[in-house]
Amino acid sequence: MPRQDPMEALRRDPKGAALLEDPAALAQLLQSQEAKALAQLLQQAGGAQLRQAAQAAAGGDSAALRQIVDKVRSDPRGAKAMEGIGRKAGK
Repeated sequence: MPRQDPMEALRRDPKGAALLEDPAALAQLLQSQEAKALAQLLQQAGGAQLRQAAQAAAGGDSAALRQIVDKVRSDPRGAKAMEGIGRKAGK
């Protein structure tokens, strides 16, 4: 399986590219209540495995990270946080 660079995928997405080109907007998004809630839920869901899963995903194996994200997405708080981030990123 070819290695997929998550940053390259973000750069190819028009909304992602626009966000990356606006450091103030990106910083604002990362400081939002939704981003903080999502980070907390990801930590709770993945714990010590979160860093390893993220590193594996950066190397092309996203299965473990996908499981953690799916677990968070199934939580109403996680779904709400992801939706809020999506709305803010789509401005």
